Amino acid sequence: MIVDPEKAAALIAEIAEEEIMPRFGALAEHEIDTKSGPEDFVTAADHAAEARLEKALGGLYPGAAFIGEESAAADLSLVSRLDHERGAFWIVDPLDGTRNFVHGRREFATIVALIENGEIRQGWIYAIPDRACAIGSKGDGAAWRGAPLGPVAAPDGKMSGYRGMNSMAPAWKDRIMDALKKNFESERARCSAYAYINLARGEKDFAVYSRVNPWDHAAGVLLLREIGGRAAYLDDESPYAPRLTVGRPLLVSGSREIWARAAAFLENGV
Repeated sequence: MIVDPEKAAALIAEIAEEEIMPRFGALAEHEIDTKSGPEDFVTAADHAAEARLEKALGGLYPGAAFIGEESAAADLSLVSRLDHERGAFWIVDPLDGTRNFVHGRREFATIVALIENGEIRQGWIYAIPDRACAIGSKGDGAAWRGAPLGPVAAPDGKMSGYRGMNSMAPAWKDRIMDALKKNFESERARCSAYAYINLARGEKDFAVYSRVNPWDHAAGVLLLREIGGRAAYLDDESPYAPRLTVGRPLLVSGSREIWARAAAFLENGV
């Protein structure tokens, strides 16, 4: 089942405007908490938006299961359902870039993906401060601010990208960091949503990640695939699938040519 992409985008934007933006720069101390570490923030905005999204998206696709980042943080077994259950799932990050949100940086978003029988069917990335949405539907292309996104051209010079290396397996971490320093311009990935938007628009060439949460990546991977890009693991070149992986190097790009060029350096650490 494909839901009306514009209707879903309007609901996502409405919830972000009502539950997230009013709290930006206005959080009380008791509205900020942490999860796995001192910089892994969760706020009242995350919880309020996730609750609203679960209800709204359930109305668009009755019977689809719901996996939100905050509900999964409380019960990680929810994520494992993606490994063995068929059927439809909404996968949601109500506030991607929560650290930016807490620190007053205007780079945060809501990410929503619709999964059916293990396949990413639709995805939305709503860039909240910009009030702009990227939408992808399998087989129907991708768009940003309502305009179609097209193929990304490979650059003539040095490529630039994002890196998320904190959870990388030791066998890969040094190799990839050496290659990044020698061959590319790279910056730390601080917000998956904005990284994928920039990749889809051709403003960055690639990203490499080590902790791959489905709510951070499923929608963005669909956007890239719809414009001719690729998302695959460097260790065995298996394609991305919407599930949790930790330690494995996922390389994503809006161009298969760029993916191959970046992989050649990253796999060999040269």
